[in-house]
Amino acid sequence: MIYVIMSIIKMVKNRLTQITHSELVTWAVYLLGGDQKRIDTEDVAVRAFQLAPGRFSWRKYPEQINLELVRVYLSDAKKPEHGELLTGSGRTGWSLTRKGLVWLHSARLRLQALGMSEPIRRQSRAGSIDSSRRDREHKRILALRAWGRWSAGDETVVLAEAREVFRLDSYSTASVREAKLTRLRAMFVDDQELSSFLTHLSDEIDKQEETDGSNQ
Repeated sequence: MIYVIMSIIKMVKNRLTQITHSELVTWAVYLLGGDQKRIDTEDVAVRAFQLAPGRFSWRKYPEQINLELVRVYLSDAKKPEHGELLTGSGRTGWSLTRKGLVWLHSARLRLQALGMSEPIRRQSRAGSIDSSRRDREHKRILALRAWGRWSAGDETVVLAEAREVFRLDSYSTASVREAKLTRLRAMFVDDQELSSFLTHLSDEIDKQEETDGSNQ
């Protein structure tokens, strides 16, 4: 019996080595709702420890969460060499970036294969506050001029209309812009038509911001 238990533990550990620490904390942030809001470091630490206890514990005290270790990997997940999956800090909390959303979409099957299935409450929000908000945003977007243009087959982007879709104003900082673009895209990631529309607009917004930055 002990041999069977140890074999199972070894198998789980081997599977977990297929995903990096930075990816694990990113998954934890997402599971806590980090595609829509900032998540506190301590909450991420608890969730990451639940996902992979041996990866986020003290060496001498494996039953204890190593909070500093979690902070390190959260910070790593912000870096280009780790995919720029997250944004935030220990002070402000952590959330997914658009690159994090792309990674999540590509890695979801791999994560589920490792036994890290997405909780039912995360898969379906029917009747929840989040669902009501999504419905309101859906109706708002469909009433906008940018959507009318897109649905008529015109992919021309008027920057003011694109910014209206994401509720951006001229005072939005880079971090606020990233947060708003990410949250709206995450909200409709499972709606192929709206997702394509939002991706197209956000890409054009990025291009314009880069142009404006180079001209300053």
